[in-house]
Amino acid sequence: MNAIESELFEEFKGVDKICRDMLNADKGVTAYIEQMDMTPMYIRNRISGWHSEYKKLKHVRWVRNKLAHETGYVECTVDDVNWLKGFHQRILIGHDPIAIAEQIKRQATIQSSAPRQSTAFVPRTDMRTQERNSSATNIAIGVLCAIGAVGVLVLLFWFLIR
Repeated sequence: MNAIESELFEEFKGVDKICRDMLNADKGVTAYIEQMDMTPMYIRNRISGWHSEYKKLKHVRWVRNKLAHETGYVECTVDDVNWLKGFHQRILIGHDPIAIAEQIKRQATIQSSAPRQSTAFVPRTDMRTQERNSSATNIAIGVLCAIGAVGVLVLLFWFLIR
């Protein structure tokens, strides 16, 4: 195995381990590809580069399997190694196809579970309105009590002066 092939082989091990952990599967990259296969077409089409990532991942897996199981010449290029390193980084930062597909699914779930706005007018008071009303009532009661107390004092004063 030459240096490029060894580098691809080692990088593949790292990607495979992350995929196994991420997908809780025995065969990491294979499980990742299967997950891509199960992703609905309408989601795939919303992700830029989905099809090229899929083809390249399958190609790199094929090269790795050839290196592992066959003797003889296998065409492994620096581009294959560089792509796999980039793919590894995209997985680590959550910008890989499966992570993006999951984000799209979550957004669709959130939007579909959001309450719909009714076109009919339904009067309702929120907590702030209730607090303002309660506060205004308390102030009015306080003012009335103060006026009443002043009135009582005026009457007392009037009776005392007489």
